[in-house]
Amino acid sequence: MGGPIAVSRIIHTIHATTDIHRSRALYQDALGGLVFAENFFPAEDRDAALLYVTDHMVEPMAARHPEDLTKPFARQAARIGQGFHSFEIKVADGKAASAAFREAGCTVASDYGVFFFVRPESTGGVLLEVCELPMPNDPWERGNWDPRVGAGHPCRVTGLDHIACVTRDMAGALRFFTEVVDGEVLSDERIVSPQTARRVLLRLGDTQVAFLEPEEPEAGAFGAFLAKARNGIYALVWKVDDLAQAQAHFAGKLKFRVGQAHCVPAGLAIEPDDFQGARHEFSEA
Repeated sequence: MGGPIAVSRIIHTIHATTDIHRSRALYQDALGGLVFAENFFPAEDRDAALLYVTDHMVEPMAARHPEDLTKPFARQAARIGQGFHSFEIKVADGKAASAAFREAGCTVASDYGVFFFVRPESTGGVLLEVCELPMPNDPWERGNWDPRVGAGHPCRVTGLDHIACVTRDMAGALRFFTEVVDGEVLSDERIVSPQTARRVLLRLGDTQVAFLEPEEPEAGAFGAFLAKARNGIYALVWKVDDLAQAQAHFAGKLKFRVGQAHCVPAGLAIEPDDFQGARHEFSEA
């Protein structure tokens, strides 16, 4: 391997769901999501919507025939249920990246040449999608994209702070995300809330990703997360400019259950069961 693979950006986070229409409405109504494309991918028999919440793209995705476990996405969705499925990184050459990852001992799956997946056992616990192609009709690719189009929405979200991932294997996560690809460690610290853990914050392309390794992996919120079939993504953590107004928006007309329990930074979170299994956190910090 000739050195780490360069990552130019994190393209999106995939949210596995059973109801693509309900998911679209949730992101639009709750977070001011702007849908710019929809597609059906026959090879995996799944529908998707592509949307931005300010500066971060989310892709709700649902199998058309979830009972057909011959399809990779249906198998993953059956294993993890509703919730965050993976995040996707942008590389210059998909085939070259696939070859380099295999050479580094990683397990590659669903390899379509221009995009593929790296399995969680190779990344410290996160299912990772890798792609060389732009998303269809992606506003970011036009060169004049301005995430402030979300300004004024009552959710008060101003941008993505970071993707929070929980791992049992920090060494594996750091090996992959700093040696196999060119992620940069920004901080490495011990935290005590929501439980005692090592927290390593990385910059990966244009996005921050935090890996959290609990000291007691069988206890607390992180232990409960690790005890279930997951793909590593604990939460999307959003920046807001007014936490009280955000809480009023979520708990008011939308009637979401919101609270401060188990949040990574100080703030609040929507109960995942109210958001199709996905944990969204909000912080002014």
